[in-house]
Amino acid sequence: MEKILDKETQNKVREILEKLTEPVQLLLFKNDGEYSEIVEQLLEELRELDDRIKVDTRHSDSQEINNYDIEKDLLPAMLILDNEGRDYRIRYYGIPSGYEFATFLQNIIAVSNKTVDSFNNENKEKLSQIDKNVRIRVFVTPTCPYCPRAVFAAHQTAMLNPNIIGEMIEANEFDSISFEYAVSSVPHTVIEVKENGTWVKKGEFVGAYPENSFVEEVLKAVE
Repeated sequence: MEKILDKETQNKVREILEKLTEPVQLLLFKNDGEYSEIVEQLLEELRELDDRIKVDTRHSDSQEINNYDIEKDLLPAMLILDNEGRDYRIRYYGIPSGYEFATFLQNIIAVSNKTVDSFNNENKEKLSQIDKNVRIRVFVTPTCPYCPRAVFAAHQTAMLNPNIIGEMIEANEFDSISFEYAVSSVPHTVIEVKENGTWVKKGEFVGAYPENSFVEEVLKAVE
């Protein structure tokens, strides 16, 4: 089977992964579709490049999927766990390709090193005080150069606060949910709060907002 990552990319990835300090586990929930096969191959190629990357693949009928609040109609779904199996609520729905691949590596490093450096101390404090169950859904496409910033902000927020889930959703792969959320431009960020067991949309915006504006949108949504 032809490699997804060419030799030049492999060398660059090896260099980037040198920043890892602890092993990480990439947990993939897959179905029998083509996209799942691509993500599984991509993760295996990453594992070959650095033995600190562990890959665990489960089928959608695995009972374990229920432990992670994964939507079964959004597969393939991928999580990044630390060396102790801790879930930082980082979710990838679809292939982290194109511009999103660099952010995927950035997230692996962040979980390995347990670092959140996207926010200043004041904003970290504000986000860490949120006491509601929140999910930040960022709809992206591989060719969007602004999407990675929005995705990383959502994932870093999730790392900060165990009440928050940060999601990347590949809009083209999941066109039905993109239609449901009226996604026409990306990055499109939707902020939802769980009320009586149901996710309720409380805010949304289009574009990669700067730090303070992003934090303001999140806080406004959970008021």
